[in-house]
Amino acid sequence: MIDYPDRPIDFTLGRQQQVWANIDGYLPSDKSISHRMILFAALARHPVRLRDLNRGKAVTLLLDALQQLGLEVTPGQTPQTLEISGEFALATHERRVDLGPSSAAARLLIGMLVGLNVPCIVDGDETLRNRPFDWIVEPLNQMGAHLEYLGRPGALPIRIHQAAFRGGAAQIHIGSAQAISTLLFAGVAARKPMSIRYPVVARDHTQRIINSFGDRLLDEQLQIHYQPRDCAIPEEISIPRDPSAIAYPAALFLLCNRHQEQQRLSFDNVCLNPTRLGFFNWLLACGFNLTLEVDSIRHGEPVGRLLLRGGGQPRAHDLRDKHQFHAMIDEVPLALAISCVLPGSATFSDLYELTFKESDRIAATRSMLNALGLDYQVDGYDVRVEGGQVPSVQGAIPTFGDHRLSMTAHVLLLAHGLQATILEGHCYQTSFPGFAQCLDRLTGREA
Repeated sequence: MIDYPDRPIDFTLGRQQQVWANIDGYLPSDKSISHRMILFAALARHPVRLRDLNRGKAVTLLLDALQQLGLEVTPGQTPQTLEISGEFALATHERRVDLGPSSAAARLLIGMLVGLNVPCIVDGDETLRNRPFDWIVEPLNQMGAHLEYLGRPGALPIRIHQAAFRGGAAQIHIGSAQAISTLLFAGVAARKPMSIRYPVVARDHTQRIINSFGDRLLDEQLQIHYQPRDCAIPEEISIPRDPSAIAYPAALFLLCNRHQEQQRLSFDNVCLNPTRLGFFNWLLACGFNLTLEVDSIRHGEPVGRLLLRGGGQPRAHDLRDKHQFHAMIDEVPLALAISCVLPGSATFSDLYELTFKESDRIAATRSMLNALGLDYQVDGYDVRVEGGQVPSVQGAIPTFGDHRLSMTAHVLLLAHGLQATILEGHCYQTSFPGFAQCLDRLTGREA
């Protein structure tokens, strides 16, 4: 298990020191796309250079696993560039890879290894061992895989036995992009056609990338049909910036500038996939000022610019639509925090999928907010927020090692001029390695 140190926030945001326009160099590339492009590079029969790769812990753990399995990962001339080459090595002994707390890395890797018929034991830390894997194991086994639980049923560690994956039809009962992508990676790796039914639209990065590389994939009416064709993985792949990471400096800017209409902040080269923009659409519904401008399509992904403007009269706003929930699933803790401090009230409905993220994010977010003197009411998987609350530090702020909670706590503290210790606060390194440097720039602590 990765041990992250606490982070004392003993500085405040000086209004005269804000240099909002100069933080682009600290913003990470998209974590979800990075995971997927790494695995596509591993499937290529030629070296693939990945540019602007997210280098958070959730991504570097996947790179480490691929190296243990025989692939070569060579650093490029810049920290965000590397090359993946080689093939999965034949092993004389059973190999075991540890993906730490990264569920996406573990699940997607399992799918690819099943399709390639590569035996391996996939494991993770205690956090990951407590997250569900049955909803990828069951459909994979039904399509010819042989996956065995080595501990508690439905959880890691899992042994992948050699078996002929045959593809076919599958039904997914949980709203999860990782579940869909795991099955698709098995099909792509094995070059087997498949169809997948799913209950709700979630992130569709894998589907877009597959189509852009030349295979045929039809995704409509909650059903995917995949047909292998001429998959041509490019020799060089560039990854756009992560909208989920940008959400935190964006929220900090908007909260600090509700009465500063002249303030502007823009982000370029941002992934503007509609299945990732739920949080920014929610901010618009609250009354914040922002625009999204697509200027190109890269490997099937819309890429463009996010422009924020100060001012507006924002109020807390509901989240009831399931499609929008999945389009902002990682930013829901941040949206709950913002709702607590804005005027008005809001209901967040059917947040079930938050209960098996890095933490039970319904309960964990509430505990984090309680340490800041904020609260909301929980009724099953529904949450009711009464806005207009004023944050006040009640003690050390728990994060449960969850990077989204750590970054949300940072935003609340800095937006309200508060100081406190964030427990395991450095866990933001999971997805946003430059987060502390970004804040240093915003607060004027770095020239």
